[in-house]
Amino acid sequence: MKTLKYKHLSFEDRCIIEEYLNHSYSFSEIANRIGKDRRCISKEVLKHRFLRKTLSTKSINCPRNIKPPYVCNGCSSFSSCSKIRYSYNASVAHNEYRKTIVSSRTYLKISNEEIATINDKIAPLMIEKHHSINQVYINHPELLNFSKSTFYKYIDLGIFDISNTHLRRKVRFKTKKEISEVRPKANTSIKIGRFYRDFQDYMELHPTASIVEMDTVIGTSGGKGGKCMLTLLFRNYNFMLIYLLPYKQSKYVNEVFFNLKQKLGSDEFQRLFEVILTDNGTEFSDPVNIECDIETGEKIVNIFYCDPSCSWQKGTIEKNHEYIRYVLPKGTSFAGLQQEDCNLLSSHINSIPRVSLNNSTPYDMSLLFVGKNNMKIFKIKKIDYDDVNLSIKLLKK
Repeated sequence: MKTLKYKHLSFEDRCIIEEYLNHSYSFSEIANRIGKDRRCISKEVLKHRFLRKTLSTKSINCPRNIKPPYVCNGCSSFSSCSKIRYSYNASVAHNEYRKTIVSSRTYLKISNEEIATINDKIAPLMIEKHHSINQVYINHPELLNFSKSTFYKYIDLGIFDISNTHLRRKVRFKTKKEISEVRPKANTSIKIGRFYRDFQDYMELHPTASIVEMDTVIGTSGGKGGKCMLTLLFRNYNFMLIYLLPYKQSKYVNEVFFNLKQKLGSDEFQRLFEVILTDNGTEFSDPVNIECDIETGEKIVNIFYCDPSCSWQKGTIEKNHEYIRYVLPKGTSFAGLQQEDCNLLSSHINSIPRVSLNNSTPYDMSLLFVGKNNMKIFKIKKIDYDDVNLSIKLLKK
């Protein structure tokens, strides 16, 4: 199989070059064998040939060294020749190539002016507003004309004001969970027809159904007021809504959905929330009131429950909770929060470009599906890229 012309020579390519030189093949024949240009072979041999010891003290040059093949490989009198001898060896050539690659990457290829510009423009976004590297690359490609891996290397070297502690996922230490008190057994009868296997069966029959993942985020355990957050995430768009609950109880979850049905109307609510996937928390123990229409009592949406201890089954919303924790770290009390704060937080989170969305934001990707009028009902607005703030300062009053 021929190697692509723009690829570097591999060790196998160099072994072929050595073998063909030993059998006196021309550069053109070697180039055709490995799929390269003959000039590439010529440069390779000239660059990596090395001088062999001679049997005589006289320095007599061999004609083979000043014209192709430039080396004495394949010469029948090589072992007894007293002239200056050059050889090509695949192992030696590849070792020199590797050293060249490593040494070329040890030097900084960035000017002082570029460093100053990045410190002035990019560093405040990452330090003060907690923008990710992916986010600054999407929003300011004109300032970052090197790869993301190079950016990480420069940060490690300490040439910017940014350090590893400012990278949200670079430095993270997981603390051991304390053993909590035994929870009371949940009523499993409500899950009949709503198990995760039922969700899979439903999606096979309705592959285009809108899936909304549902969960809660708590503040301090038993905190003042007991406030917590109900999160709803449209899986296909990573678009998340956040509602503040006074307590982590099913009646307050039902109130949120009651208000949504009233404001959206039954048809629009059914379109947006066709399938709701949640966990086995007691706050979700009253699925009927969520599923049914306010006036007719008819079932208009479907709730399904993940298997116990299988949070990966609704992994999209679990990952999105990380953005909430950037602003409200674990152990933070939600007592001083209002619904307006949750709307603001949700707007900032939905304005972050995502690699999974081809570097678009959840707001932009979901706008056509959700609709502008519904965005107003949800009280979600688009935040400019550089104004997105995921630091603890966002909700400080």
